[in-house]
Amino acid sequence: MRLGVSKHVVRCSIGTVSGESKTHFPAKSQRSSFSAVKFRPGDGSSDLAVSSSSRRQLICIVTWPCLLPLIGCLPANALQAGAKEYLLIKEEVRKVLSKGKAAGVLRLVFHDAGTFDINDNSGGMNGSIVYELERPENAGLKKSVKVLQKAKTQIDAIQPVSWADMIAVAGAEAVEVCGGPPIQVSLGRLDALVPDPEGRLPEESLNASGLKKCFQSKGLSTQELVALSGAHTIGSKGFGSPNSFDNSYYKVLLEKPWTSSGGMSSMIGLPSDHALVEDDECLRWIKKYADSENLFFEDFKNAYVKLVDSGVRWKNM
Repeated sequence: MRLGVSKHVVRCSIGTVSGESKTHFPAKSQRSSFSAVKFRPGDGSSDLAVSSSSRRQLICIVTWPCLLPLIGCLPANALQAGAKEYLLIKEEVRKVLSKGKAAGVLRLVFHDAGTFDINDNSGGMNGSIVYELERPENAGLKKSVKVLQKAKTQIDAIQPVSWADMIAVAGAEAVEVCGGPPIQVSLGRLDALVPDPEGRLPEESLNASGLKKCFQSKGLSTQELVALSGAHTIGSKGFGSPNSFDNSYYKVLLEKPWTSSGGMSSMIGLPSDHALVEDDECLRWIKKYADSENLFFEDFKNAYVKLVDSGVRWKNM
């Protein structure tokens, strides 16, 4: 377990935690002033590492009566969910988010985080999507940004929040509002001030080999590729109910309805979706997730957290 204490924030890590209005964007990120508990994903280790300057602060902080029972009794996810800033974002997002808007908001996450390149640690979940909305691959995402802008305006009036944090939390809420697993993400991402490089999102025409290579460049495995692709279960791709986050995506992939002649069945999914089921390694995970929705939920949750932490520059780091 790693504990780090800053002037404003306690950071803990405990293993693995399962008519058109004008839009204004902030010129730069602002530091949080909340004295809130903030969590970062752990690396699975159990060692304690606290700097000498932090030890003195830690002694003072852990003697706060309000924190002692929390530290002793509650799991990491309960502590994070109790943070004022986190709950504020969730509350305001839920006011503007509906099942019909969920797919667009979740797509916004992928298109922001999907620019990450592990080779030079550039791009990633940094809010740069707000500068990239005119790109062809981001067509339609202006609507999702405007939906979140309404919530962000309310939050900023109380406590400034980065676009990166806003989008990461909103995507998790989009999954849950459609019946998917609850996902808790860390806060503290800094926003980029310029757009990310172009041409980093996976193309819809890629075959399985190309998809796996693309995801590897983002630090994501084949299993994580298949798990994250399950997000296509909501929206207009034709997999099950457009408003229900479940494992229908994998069941439909195994049926291969696009191979039938004529009709709407030939329009289900993208070429990249169809390619997954033709690859032996991907097919193994598709079958697992088709058989077990619980396994899909757990693996999607873990892959989502990894995705929204890709390339992040954190406050106080």
